[in-house]
Amino acid sequence: MTSIRHFIEEWRERFIGAGIEDARLNAELLLAHALRARRDDLLTRLDESLPAETLKHANALCERRLKREPVDYIIGRREFFGREFHVEPGVLIPRPETERIVELALERLTRDFTGCAVDIGCGSGALAVTLALEFPRMRVLATDLHAVPLDVTRRNAQALGARLWYAQMDGLAAIRPAPLFDLIVSNPPYVLPEDYAELQPEVRDFEPREALVGGKDGIEICVRLLHEIAPRLKPGGLLYMEHGMTQGNQLREAAARAGLKEARTVKDYAGLDRILEARA
Repeated sequence: MTSIRHFIEEWRERFIGAGIEDARLNAELLLAHALRARRDDLLTRLDESLPAETLKHANALCERRLKREPVDYIIGRREFFGREFHVEPGVLIPRPETERIVELALERLTRDFTGCAVDIGCGSGALAVTLALEFPRMRVLATDLHAVPLDVTRRNAQALGARLWYAQMDGLAAIRPAPLFDLIVSNPPYVLPEDYAELQPEVRDFEPREALVGGKDGIEICVRLLHEIAPRLKPGGLLYMEHGMTQGNQLREAAARAGLKEARTVKDYAGLDRILEARA
């Protein structure tokens, strides 16, 4: 019989040998998922033997991880801003640095704010759903070019009790160019094509390419969006757009050319340039 302790240690070593970071954490998360238990609960069950069917299931999950499939896709969830979001292939896995956008909105707006917001390229709905929950009187529109992200966003909104509106479109092109929104947020594609091949296998081989690569110069999509955003923000309305760590200067200049004001770059938790903030 295989104990929980032995399973975790065996797969930790195999993950380390495959160059997978956070090897023990990965083994614990996947085993906890197979057991339908909390990861923290494993610490009190280390000498417990695993039933044959559970062991078979847990091994299959770990074999998938060994092929570099992201843990979040395997277990079907990812935490964002203290809440659990469903994720699946076809949507970008939410990153901690994106939480900074929510924090900035909370710094600038009161929780009883009643304006209108839109999340361009909603993915899993992490931003749209979180904004709707943190600002319960705000009306939030989630948009995406593809159907899968909108379906996943809708699922997450329903599970977490958020009220959203949805629209399938490319950027904001289908919305008339009038000052309609008080807040616009976006985590658009911004990876350079030549950098895409160098991404970690978990990202390059499994996450949707269209959510990562931002055109020939990395900021092509960002710049196009800025010109769509500017006429659709109300006077004084806020924009928060995530970007690559070397793109801050270019996007501040592009924001000014698009007619946005007070453009500045906000750093992420690692001290890297990460978010464009601007006003209409």
